[in-house]
Amino acid sequence: MTGWRKTVWRMALRAAAAALVAAAAGLFAAAFPASAHAMLETASPEPGARLTESPPYVELVFNEPVDARAAVLRVLDSDSKTVAQGAPAPSAGGRGVRAALPELGEGHYTVSYRIISADGHPVSGAFVFSVGEPPARPAAEDFDPHQQVGHAHDHGTGGLSLDAFVLYAARFLYYAGLLAAAGLALWSWQRRAPAEVRDAREAGIRLAGRFFVLAALCHVFFQLNDLNRGLPPEEWARVLTRTAMGWLLAATLVLAVLSLVLAAAGPLVRSLWAAAALAVEAGNGHAAAGGSPALTIALDAVHLAAASLWAGGLLLLVAVWRRQPTEAARFALLFSRWALGSIVALWATGTLFTLEILPSVEYLTMTAWGGWLLAKTALVIAVMAVAFFIRRRLRRGRVPTGMLLGADAGLLGAIVLSVAVLTYQIPLPANEPLYWHRMGEDLHLTLRISPK
Repeated sequence: MTGWRKTVWRMALRAAAAALVAAAAGLFAAAFPASAHAMLETASPEPGARLTESPPYVELVFNEPVDARAAVLRVLDSDSKTVAQGAPAPSAGGRGVRAALPELGEGHYTVSYRIISADGHPVSGAFVFSVGEPPARPAAEDFDPHQQVGHAHDHGTGGLSLDAFVLYAARFLYYAGLLAAAGLALWSWQRRAPAEVRDAREAGIRLAGRFFVLAALCHVFFQLNDLNRGLPPEEWARVLTRTAMGWLLAATLVLAVLSLVLAAAGPLVRSLWAAAALAVEAGNGHAAAGGSPALTIALDAVHLAAASLWAGGLLLLVAVWRRQPTEAARFALLFSRWALGSIVALWATGTLFTLEILPSVEYLTMTAWGGWLLAKTALVIAVMAVAFFIRRRLRRGRVPTGMLLGADAGLLGAIVLSVAVLTYQIPLPANEPLYWHRMGEDLHLTLRISPK
């Protein structure tokens, strides 16, 4: 190998290593517990309101759809006794929840709520309103409504906690198992595959199925733990059996168990399993909270299918290369064509998905989600560079080197890591209400604009 070629290989490997290090560092630096994706826009009664009469109901309206079946809404009096608690009804076209109130006497009342947004994130909060002219309550700086309702806790302001780290680690393992199992299942359609390729594929499917079961169990457990943080254990069963998010998580567990029998199934059954597993994942996340959920879920499903086809083919290529490098070169010719199509599909669906859920591409620079997406885009560009050198060797009739395949596999791992993080980040920047106050001699004007 000439000097300039060695330099190119070293640069490619260093770029892959740098991408992995940057992704890992970004996980520790930026992957704090994701704050709520849905934000409270309006409340009736309003926080801090002083009412002359008992309100007929409590209503909370958020900036995106929420699952009323998972909502917990309580009203407590000044002695922290529950005066209203029950299953709230949906309102405001699915963006709100409402609960009827009994006749309230004079006093201060705390509203405590916890809901699950359409993209599967827990949102909780509390505020106070007053009825009549009760004695003055404690000063605002001494009053903690969360503590009054019994769940004062850290909301992610203390940095990367152990719970957050474990949650992201479980998501990383889950996505790795999903892409590997679904990708290898889709590669079962390769007709007249050589014995080396077929044996590596079947062994990979058995291993991926076992890995996916464990990864899915961890993912679902920590997801439920995050959704029900601070709530009694019986809430887990309620979320699993009564909410859309719970049904998707239950379906994930069922499909994970079914992955154990993929080794005994044919290409059609394997492909149907892969389609179901990818569709369930597409419905569990940002796609479900978009303005056109049918479109965004479809785009996400195709995006995942393209990613799994590339990931499964790459894992198969590496496995065959370890057994028989010469046969790996022949398989690489087929894989490179499919990988190119997968990359094109990834770019197309990813771009359309981003344009659909973001009002402007400028938002990419305003959130951690946008930063991770740009990092993922850079990693895909690096993959294309490595693929260029692999194809160049193949055209010259040479077997891909272990360094190139290692760089490609390392970039795949970095991309899966970025996906595990960005899918739990907020696509839109925080949009707190805007307050504007003007003091006059005869009139004071306060303006509240929500969203900003």
